[in-house]
Amino acid sequence: MEEISEARDPGDGDCLRWWTEENNAILSQWQDSGSSKNSYLVRQNLQNCYTDLDKLLQKIQGLPATVFSLPLELTVLYNMMIFQLNLTSGFSEEHIEQIDRALTRVLETQRLDRDKAMSNSALWQRILCAEISPDLSASLHRLAALQGALWLSRNQLHDVHNLFRFLTSCPDVSSGALNEQLTVLIRSWRAPDESTDRHTAQTAQHLKDVLCTSAAFLQGIIAMDTGDLLNAVDFLHEAARSQCSNRILAEIYTCLGCCFHKMTRYQTALQYWKQALQADFRCLSGLYLSSQVYKHMGKTDAELDALCLLHKALKGHKEEPSFAETHFLVRTELICNISSLTSCVRAPTCWEVKYLIANRCLQIRRTEDAVEHYLDLLAAFQDGTHKDGLFPSPAPLPRIPQVFLETAAALIEEKRYQDAMTVIEEVISRTRDVIPERLTLERRGQDQMSCKVEQLNYILWAASAHLLQGRIQELLRDSKEAVSEFTRCINLLLKIQVINSAFPGAAVSLLSILWTMDRKSEAVSYWKKFQNNQTSSSEEWEAVKRALPLYLVLHVNYGFPAESLLMNELQGYLENNTEEMQIDNDS
Repeated sequence: MEEISEARDPGDGDCLRWWTEENNAILSQWQDSGSSKNSYLVRQNLQNCYTDLDKLLQKIQGLPATVFSLPLELTVLYNMMIFQLNLTSGFSEEHIEQIDRALTRVLETQRLDRDKAMSNSALWQRILCAEISPDLSASLHRLAALQGALWLSRNQLHDVHNLFRFLTSCPDVSSGALNEQLTVLIRSWRAPDESTDRHTAQTAQHLKDVLCTSAAFLQGIIAMDTGDLLNAVDFLHEAARSQCSNRILAEIYTCLGCCFHKMTRYQTALQYWKQALQADFRCLSGLYLSSQVYKHMGKTDAELDALCLLHKALKGHKEEPSFAETHFLVRTELICNISSLTSCVRAPTCWEVKYLIANRCLQIRRTEDAVEHYLDLLAAFQDGTHKDGLFPSPAPLPRIPQVFLETAAALIEEKRYQDAMTVIEEVISRTRDVIPERLTLERRGQDQMSCKVEQLNYILWAASAHLLQGRIQELLRDSKEAVSEFTRCINLLLKIQVINSAFPGAAVSLLSILWTMDRKSEAVSYWKKFQNNQTSSSEEWEAVKRALPLYLVLHVNYGFPAESLLMNELQGYLENNTEEMQIDNDS
């Protein structure tokens, strides 16, 4: 790197020397904190260094740029951006403006005009194609590496590709080969030699290594999400071989596991998720993903073990930067926010996992365990300790009334009837004032208004609550109260009117009523219309039962009333009265 302390303009000599000493003193202050393991003190030192460098940069940029001061100016900007990047946990619009301002000052010293419509990418191209001094070139290359990191953070791979093509003086390549060429271009870039330099917060060579890892990782994620799994695996393997923290290595292994899971190579996927946990136990998504594979494979005990281990880990989980992460200033974590790019590395929250355990225990009839987990969950709802994650969860909690109803169903199974009634009453009391007098739905119109969907939920939750109450009274041998609760359930359901649709069994119910009222001709007429429907009502009922929520599946085990007897009677009536019906029709 150039000796930035040596000014060549006698008029600027004192200022350059003072500014250089100030820059070096700030970096020494940061380097002296290397022995501290207190995250708070380290962050405070980061803030102080950033503030001091920002003030220094304002001093330098308060004067017109010269060919002698620019190397120092770009170096101070490089250092300041690195500290700011850590404080903001990533790049921002301000970083774009800072680089743009610096490049404009470079153009001024080179007596090059700037088109107002010139993009940042075109600006870099013009500067890197110009004749510039070796001292300025080294500072520009460092800043260009930061620009590449910024573009990578925004998935602007084409801009990164073009930037490094000019940095390496490589000929143009087709855009179709961009993915294959990008990491090759970055690796071929000759970073400034800074082996004896103390003027930068992070060497360009280390930044180059981070860029290689980030580019390969990012391209692996893009390929994985687009279904190009073989290329995704190649990119991710390349990223794993590059220099990175244990946290990033764990996320790479997690994504590799997801690729093999999509290839239905489940054992390989499980092995990579295990490696992810071994690399960094804070990367917990592998445990959740493993539980889903075990569920698919029918290994219920292994599934629950993984979920219980995940829940335990999440309870004691704290997102704090490690000592090593804090002291590697520009790192892949700040360039590629993997959690925002792919759901593979996201784990459910502690309470979402608690629900998964409770729900799974209820499904397999481990009701005693299910009750314990559900009650813990309800307690969290009551005191507000359950929190949503920063990104969409791979296993979000269902609506709270549904959790209450599942809890009640589990309590009924455990014969804890009084506790079940207490939980059910909570659902009834919360929905009582929001249930509409009547709700009309259009079956053929799939896009129902959200308000109607919500009103439908209120009715169904309340009806389910009364159904479960009736079931409890039935089990307690209180037939009168059971009938009352079942009647309330039916009355709530009657508030719903669906247009252009038959509910399962509605046709049979109508035929049965007409037949019982001795309106047999009408019954036969409707029956002819319904014969075109190839799906029997009993089959429809079985389909509905498969779609029922878990809290109803446990307590709705009755078969749909047989329709065969009625059908036989209708057929017999039709055969015996065909001639009579024809005469009536003719008249």
